[in-house]
Amino acid sequence: MLKPMPKQEYLADLQARNRRNREVVETTFVPLNEAQRSTQPAPGEWSVDQCFKHLVASFENFAPNTTAALNRPERPNSDGIFRPSWLTSKTLPATFEPKRNIRTLPRFNPTTSSHPKILTRWLAQNDRLTMMIEQAARADLQAKCWYFKGLYRFRLGEFLYFFVAHDELHIDQAWRALAVNEQRVAV
Repeated sequence: MLKPMPKQEYLADLQARNRRNREVVETTFVPLNEAQRSTQPAPGEWSVDQCFKHLVASFENFAPNTTAALNRPERPNSDGIFRPSWLTSKTLPATFEPKRNIRTLPRFNPTTSSHPKILTRWLAQNDRLTMMIEQAARADLQAKCWYFKGLYRFRLGEFLYFFVAHDELHIDQAWRALAVNEQRVAV
């Protein structure tokens, strides 16, 4: 999915995926009780609440990096095509494959299994991401907005992809945690 494409098509795809994420959360996770959300499927594996705590912490840390880029208007000579960098187009989609196990930075690891208001915070964050994608329609998706270890610069369009794909990855992880716990209860 991360390939050159018309800007409006790219943003429409991100918005649709973001909407699906919200629908899954509202229909699957919001109705759960605290025990269902906070039970870890196995020692060292994250509960549903921990998955969302990680998403909220990551978004709160990285979203401010997009502010300047979201306020930078698209260049007049732009041809209306979003072009991710070669490196990002090769590495970012692979990063979010569910079977891939990537270490989380320690500051983003949730410490407790229960976070009572975390889904409310994630829903508010999802609203903010929706607004960011809408605002990006007027912005330059090629604008640099975050530097990784001073070596690599992420573009606004890449960062919006990161937020949506990161949510998808951990919503899938929360779904698997819930399935394991439901199987345990059924036995």
